[in-house]
Amino acid sequence: MSGRSGAVTETGSWRAAMTRCECVELPFDEVARRMREDGTSLEELQDRTGCGRLCTACLPDLRAHLARRR
Repeated sequence: MSGRSGAVTETGSWRAAMTRCECVELPFDEVARRMREDGTSLEELQDRTGCGRLCTACLPDLRAHLARRR
């Protein structure tokens, strides 16, 4: 799987990584930018925007994205 980002599902199939919170239409790059510029934590940003708090499907990919950006 070289060159691809994503995850392996419980059934062993590959799925593409999400790049934004679809519920609030907030790209992960914007989450990272706001956290960096405002000095806020992910939890604080989630409280303000709702990102990752509605359906929570994006949380694994969001956390992975943020970890790669550190």
